[in-house]
Amino acid sequence: MTENKNHNAQRLNIEAVKRIVGTVRTTLGPMGMDKMMVDGGGNVIVTNDGATILRELDSAHPAAKMIVEVSKVQETNCYDGTTSSVVLAGQLLSNAEGLFDKGLHPNVVNKGYTKAQAMVLEELPNLIVEGDRSLQAIARTAITGKSLEASEDRVAQLCVDTIRAVGDAADVRVLAAPGGSLNDSYLFEGVVVNKDFVSTDGVFDGKSEVEVLFINSGLEEEKQDGNVQVQVDASSYSSLKKASREEMLESAKHIVASGAKAVFVRDGVHDTIVQYLHKRGIFVCRRVPSSTMKRLSNEFGVKPYHIPEEDMDVSKAVIERRKYNDVDYLFVSSSLASSEATLVLFGATQSTLDEVQRGFDDALGVVSLVANGDDICYGGGSTYLALASSLRSRAAEVGGRAQMAIESYADALESIPGTIAENAGHDALDTVLAMRHAGLPFGPDVESGGIMDMGESQVFEPMSLIRSAITSATEVTTAILRIDDIIGRRGE
Repeated sequence: MTENKNHNAQRLNIEAVKRIVGTVRTTLGPMGMDKMMVDGGGNVIVTNDGATILRELDSAHPAAKMIVEVSKVQETNCYDGTTSSVVLAGQLLSNAEGLFDKGLHPNVVNKGYTKAQAMVLEELPNLIVEGDRSLQAIARTAITGKSLEASEDRVAQLCVDTIRAVGDAADVRVLAAPGGSLNDSYLFEGVVVNKDFVSTDGVFDGKSEVEVLFINSGLEEEKQDGNVQVQVDASSYSSLKKASREEMLESAKHIVASGAKAVFVRDGVHDTIVQYLHKRGIFVCRRVPSSTMKRLSNEFGVKPYHIPEEDMDVSKAVIERRKYNDVDYLFVSSSLASSEATLVLFGATQSTLDEVQRGFDDALGVVSLVANGDDICYGGGSTYLALASSLRSRAAEVGGRAQMAIESYADALESIPGTIAENAGHDALDTVLAMRHAGLPFGPDVESGGIMDMGESQVFEPMSLIRSAITSATEVTTAILRIDDIIGRRGE
């Protein structure tokens, strides 16, 4: 058994990974626990989001950093499932240690794991759930075990409504305000501008339908190039200033002539122009971010004017001024039909609000995947166990030592439902054995112990989430197992 002598690097890497996986393992499933993370300055994060925990974890070991990268990829691709991918990678590596003790070479283990991955991905489309594509059920599955669970139905409906309004999770805009209850959260169909009118004296109260203009530049004196030096006498300088102000005044007159009652300007607006417009009942919102201007443009289906001009067309808008946590906002929506939406979230404190937002990000992401055509599978780890059963039945096709690696891969897949049961205080082995006997769609019953029908309980998750978790976990495992030495690099 001479092969055992040369696996020190692999064993050191596996030990580092096992420690980092142990940190997030207890957060998996509906009964997963939270972690409190504190930095040197006393700043606290309380979360059970695997990606957040790993991102904030202080770890210098290179193998541990590779696992952190897995969680980042999983979060980027599928929004959720980061803990599952990390737990699976940790179990694959832990099982590889046992294979080393039996005399298998790391390359043989890698060959078996790679073959097992191919078999699993081939089988996965056969486990798609046909018919039922309830977006609410998808959202509830993602919410379960998070701080949002207390308002599960409300949050699930908000997630579904938001994705139906926006289309894709990447396009969702969120306004998070400390104070209030999670149940106070709502979806605003329109654009929230994180600004107020420059002068609010006499501004309309409540919801008001007004004519608006969008200017994609500024209304202020042009600044000259600081590197150019020009000598002029006092009278010439006065003439230049006068010409510049006359141009601004001419632009202001075009705004007045348009009939607009509110103007949103991307850049600055000179105080003189603000007062000029205000005296004529026109309110100005200046220095609006470019991204917000684009959303306003999309909401009203118009292109902002670069500079004010004659015969400008105005848009009808419903505007309401609201204040949250001593910050003023303008809620702007089309009087016809909105094409933008903003999710307004509330939480008792900033730390709880941050966790609420992380939970919404995950739920919105998985709902977005399914709403945009992704297939669904049974959740609760039941699909992982079904894949493991299929893998065992086909392991003999490979034969040889690689077959042992394939069987270890199947054991690792079963660690997902086993961990979910264990975190709920039930026996992992008994749960896995009962699931093997019952087959799909049975998964862990976290409330009473034993198993339950995932279909009847409406526990589903996107197929791409499972595929991504398996693929990323396998790839990082094989990459770590190929390392036979750790060498210090020469500094740049």
